[in-house]
Amino acid sequence: MIEHGGNVYKFSRILNRDISEILDFSANINPLGFPSGLKEYLYSVLDSIVYYPDPDYVELRKKIGDYIGINLENVIVGNGAIEIISLCIQTVGKPAIIPIPTFSEYARICRMNNLGIEYFPMRGSFELEIDALINRLRSRKYGMLILCNPNNPTGRLIEISSIRVLLEETVKLGIFLILDEAFIEFTEDYPKHSAISLINSFPNLCVIRCFTKFFGLPGMRLGYGVASEEFINRMRDIALPWSVNILADLAGRYVLKDRNFIEQTRRFVNLERRLFLEELSNIEWLHPYPSQTNFILVKSDIDNSILERYLLERGIIIRNCKGFEGLDESYIRLAVKDRKSNKKLIEVLRSFSNL
Repeated sequence: MIEHGGNVYKFSRILNRDISEILDFSANINPLGFPSGLKEYLYSVLDSIVYYPDPDYVELRKKIGDYIGINLENVIVGNGAIEIISLCIQTVGKPAIIPIPTFSEYARICRMNNLGIEYFPMRGSFELEIDALINRLRSRKYGMLILCNPNNPTGRLIEISSIRVLLEETVKLGIFLILDEAFIEFTEDYPKHSAISLINSFPNLCVIRCFTKFFGLPGMRLGYGVASEEFINRMRDIALPWSVNILADLAGRYVLKDRNFIEQTRRFVNLERRLFLEELSNIEWLHPYPSQTNFILVKSDIDNSILERYLLERGIIIRNCKGFEGLDESYIRLAVKDRKSNKKLIEVLRSFSNL
């Protein structure tokens, strides 16, 4: 089992504290939570659990299509982005190249399906070197390229012009591009760099999104994929029926209508990220990397296992990045939270500096 952020249950047991008493910087979830009104809405539709969900999820797919400007035939929904990632990898079913560091589940799912993997290390400040990647793609036989944009855990964004260059090259080489955009909605100029608009131009592209991060619904387990109608149908052929429960279906439809929440989130996160980054930069033993999303990768000059214990004793969880291929224990990832929480972490970090 690969460790991920957000395991508040584990630390609540270790600390013998209620989950609500833990400040979790390890999970990159919208600091505003979920849209207001959702709790009351779900209570009002609770009687719907006596019915099976629509196996075709027509209304949910329509709402997603309206939200991103795509026909419902180009949309598949699943039990979180992780199910869509798995279906996409299984459908392609060929060896993969994965730039690292990145989300560990891509490689894990490939291994589970007995598919070969090669890593492509990012250099320096973790910017993806497009020309070098293309040269690698041309030199060997790959079936798919898997990217996260903005990338987790580095926070780096690949501009849409570079995504287009990669698509033009991969389509010629017969390579499928799986593009995970779980964090794209947090970017300042969204949807400028999203590849959703390229779906109809490139049959070798599948874009993956989720409701987990931006809409603050990790417990609902709702994600979706966008690709050509032919590829979507191939994914649906191997998908389990009713993998999205009816409350997640209804919640997804509800939150997509809340434009005020969407715009408020973007403004809030962009401001707090800038302020948080400045504060972290002022701690001499921390070296944060620029980020385009709701978390910040930080290189530390100290022993992070000691730092983790110090923070945990004070009810604060951070993400040690040693489990990411291409990183070691000197890196941590910090979610951008609300001002009060961010300030609390900065205060505790400064108190650690004075020990």
